[in-house]
Amino acid sequence: MAGKRLIPVIGSFIMVLLLVGSLSPGVLGNQNEVRDRVTDSIIDQLLTFIHSAAEIIGKGLVMLVDTIAGVDVSELQQPLGYLGILTASLIVFGALKAAQKIIWFIVLLGWGLIIVRIVLEALDKSNGQVI
Repeated sequence: MAGKRLIPVIGSFIMVLLLVGSLSPGVLGNQNEVRDRVTDSIIDQLLTFIHSAAEIIGKGLVMLVDTIAGVDVSELQQPLGYLGILTASLIVFGALKAAQKIIWFIVLLGWGLIIVRIVLEALDKSNGQVI
């Protein structure tokens, strides 16, 4: 029972960290310098980790699309990576019922737009070839 309550708390904490990390460095300007450097360092490391994970996931999804559809969508590597992270976080933190509908909407909209882009790229590529 306590585990079910802990998951939303951890998920909310991570979302707050991401929100604070995305804001300008001046958010913590009233703290002393050492605390600022440590906090900025931790937030920078967390955001760097998320960005690196998005790059790796994006590369994998670009390779998968290239293998399946034969379309080069390397310019979509970063959006695909972040959508992959959002999808994974949706699966992991599925207990957040209030945010779940919003996250699902964003994820489904993102995937829909990516699929439309891939289909348009594939159609454009097939129009250039003579069959």
